[in-house]
Amino acid sequence: MTPIGELVLDALRAHPHRVAFVHAGTALSYRDTEERVLGLVELLAKLPPGDTVVQIRRNDPLQWLVNAACYVAGCRSAAIPPGTLSEAGIAERLDLIGAATVLTDVDIPAPGGPVAVASADTVVRLAFTSGTTGPVKGVELSSGALGAVAIMLRDTLPWPDHPRVLCPEPVSGGFGNMVAPTLSLGGTFIIPERSDVDSVLDAVIEYHPTVLMMMPPVLRAVLNHPRSGGVDWSDVTLVIYSGASLTSDEVDRAHVLFGEVLCQVFGQVEVPKTIAWSSPADHGGDRRSSLGRPFPGTEIRISGPDGTPLPAGHAGELWVRGPNTASSYAFPPGSPVHDGWLRTGDVCRFDDDGYLHYVDRVQHVLRVGGAYVCPADIEAEILARTGRPIGVLAAGPETVRFVPGGLPRDVMGRIDRRRPE
Repeated sequence: MTPIGELVLDALRAHPHRVAFVHAGTALSYRDTEERVLGLVELLAKLPPGDTVVQIRRNDPLQWLVNAACYVAGCRSAAIPPGTLSEAGIAERLDLIGAATVLTDVDIPAPGGPVAVASADTVVRLAFTSGTTGPVKGVELSSGALGAVAIMLRDTLPWPDHPRVLCPEPVSGGFGNMVAPTLSLGGTFIIPERSDVDSVLDAVIEYHPTVLMMMPPVLRAVLNHPRSGGVDWSDVTLVIYSGASLTSDEVDRAHVLFGEVLCQVFGQVEVPKTIAWSSPADHGGDRRSSLGRPFPGTEIRISGPDGTPLPAGHAGELWVRGPNTASSYAFPPGSPVHDGWLRTGDVCRFDDDGYLHYVDRVQHVLRVGGAYVCPADIEAEILARTGRPIGVLAAGPETVRFVPGGLPRDVMGRIDRRRPE
């Protein structure tokens, strides 16, 4: 496998005079970016080997530069975006991580001599799960796994030439994995100074991006904003979103605003954004609600509760195998991989054409014999047979609770069957 640090340095050296980053009205060339990364490598060389470098800072190019320096130097890069956790929550994360160097800001020294890039099996990233479906996990990603992620994203998605990417999402999160593919294509990564929808629209007007990257909440805010209809979107040839499928109405509205350029990527913290993807053409018909097809190089299996592979049309737990997959947890200690497979905890099904459809989390579905059954499917069957709406909630692995008349609106508002990354 190719180390992510090697991919980053090769990309920066291939286009020295192009603009790599734009932020707050300031442009950073590929050459300047390389010099800053190598300067940070000099700084990290003073730390104990394999130390964890935690950033608690705003979203800007320096956030990614420190990540890239960790990839080269072999340190574990981690991030806690300011404002996302309370002081107690930050202290808890730091206690879980253990010994670490915490960066809130940094002066970058001049680069030194030649550097040795960390090997593919070196852990260079510590990413946190959200904790919404269980205790927070510290996912350890190797340099080789992140290199595989970058190559899959670069070689699979329908990028324009030398993409101008506008991304209001934090580069400390999942969309940070899009920076290396952008740079390897000779593109420019534009980070708005703020992530509110007005700032996004202002950046579109100023920079004329060819690629937009955003999570569904920001995308929906753009679709709903009264200014959006007056913005010229003609340069945009690709809109990449991740985290949840869009409704059919949202897809139609996006097509009216941007054209038929939507592209979805699906992943987990343990498999960043490279489990499955759906192309712009997949958003034109019945497949628009799917997660798409597996990324080339990612092997997917749908398994029953006993691990038996299930055929198309049957819901089961999503198992993933590939070079892009994390192999260990920093906390709780252990490995997410068993017999070569990552058990994701997501329940999905394949259709007859090989498209993946999300159902729910394992803890929210029923285990009936050797199969998983989604409460929503029971609701639909009862409604079809009796004409009466009945809400169904999983009360345990093999028991349900029925709610006559359907689930109350306030309950439905708290249930999201579309799993975020």
